[in-house]
Amino acid sequence: MLPGKVPPEILQSIVFSKLGRMDSDVLLGPSLGEDAAVIKIGDQVVVAATDPITGSVEDVGWLAVHVNANDIATFGVSPRWFLASIMLPVGFTPDELGKIMHQIDEAAKMLDISVAGGHSEITEKITQPIVVGFMMGVAPTGEYVTSSGAKPGDSLIVTKSIGIEGTSILATEGSSYLTEELGPDVVREAQQSRNSISVVKDGVTAFQTGFVHAMHDPTEGGLSGGIHELCDASGVGFEIDNDLIPITKTTKLICDSLQINPLELISSGSMLISCDGEKAAHVIDQLESAGVGATIVGSVVSDSSHRKIVINGLLQDLQRPATDALWSALKKVNPS
Repeated sequence: MLPGKVPPEILQSIVFSKLGRMDSDVLLGPSLGEDAAVIKIGDQVVVAATDPITGSVEDVGWLAVHVNANDIATFGVSPRWFLASIMLPVGFTPDELGKIMHQIDEAAKMLDISVAGGHSEITEKITQPIVVGFMMGVAPTGEYVTSSGAKPGDSLIVTKSIGIEGTSILATEGSSYLTEELGPDVVREAQQSRNSISVVKDGVTAFQTGFVHAMHDPTEGGLSGGIHELCDASGVGFEIDNDLIPITKTTKLICDSLQINPLELISSGSMLISCDGEKAAHVIDQLESAGVGATIVGSVVSDSSHRKIVINGLLQDLQRPATDALWSALKKVNPS
């Protein structure tokens, strides 16, 4: 298998068939395209998600909090509790661990999240720090959306711009290489995109309109992977327009320089929203009133095999990425 997420067919055949005992309080368990689990506790639900950070060293603590918080936000729920398993290579110093913990603390305070527990250890089995995060939020029963609710006729909205996390990671981990290629101003601006990683405001604001049917966090595989995953969960298809997809000049410069497809670059920081097509303008108005840019990029169709993108006026298949563009790009910017 290639680096990144395990392919969906292997998840279905190997992972999803081995999940322990059935529990009626697990309202949403492991399934394609879903960002978190939903567990019933009394008249409330706990939304719980876990994600590791393996592609970044410099921002590993910051990203661990935000990418896990983002998964909770796709349900329209605010994240509340965070736990972290911090795995460190031999020779890692207390000061370096302190940097990771400072990032976790900073990100958690930014989102009003409590770090409720975790684990840390030194292991000979890795060569760089890895943080595996676990996030929870709570909501009244029924007061959330999932990735499986997209309906034919829905508008597909993308918040902010694509490739935000990938842009930040590449500019940070490959600072020297990209500075030489693109100049220090571009790299500095790209590094600042880390401040736009959160989609908590995006998700909670959109959900509160009452017109959202599904949301998804396009992480590994970028927007291309995210749209496929949302439609896998909902059993629908899509048609989007490449010219409508929001992308910053900085992200485009970096992707062009590294010869990678920005649609396949890890995109934490952008929320993919499927909402009532007749109410899409209202959803966008509410997002923009909250300071979140949003763009309609296409629509949902009933045929689940119809997964198309318009490029230069031509309708063609949008391929599901085999792996995220980040992995090949990291080898270019940091070949050691």
